Amino acid sequence: MRYACGADCLQLFQSSEFLTASQIASYFSHLNAAARQQDMDELDIQASEETNFPSTRDIVATARQIQHPITYDQFDLCSMAKGDTLKMLKSPTLQRVCEGLGLDAPQPLVRRRAPYRELLKDITQNCSCQQ
Repeated sequence: MRYACGADCLQLFQSSEFLTASQIASYFSHLNAAARQQDMDELDIQASEETNFPSTRDIVATARQIQHPITYDQFDLCSMAKGDTLKMLKSPTLQRVCEGLGLDAPQPLVRRRAPYRELLKDITQNCSCQQ
């Protein structure tokens, strides 16, 4: 900017108008601080809005409660538990169903079917059709 010239080939700035490196650094420091303060204000607004989320969280939790019939893919787990046909599913299928429903499947995965069948029986016992 020290050498910037206008259309009439005269310098645009006088030597008294030149800024030092520390003045420029200070300007950008203040600019950055103002931007951070604005971000913090926006975060405070978001935090205050999030205090209204418990009611929304309750609605989602209610919607996620187990409802009859409990199904996964093409399997109607309620009727399978009632008819005792869960034993017909193979171990990899049982593992996939348990993981898909978000159940606490044994880790590491086991080749036996019994732990997975027990998990599925436990969740189907809470269903309204089993009571």
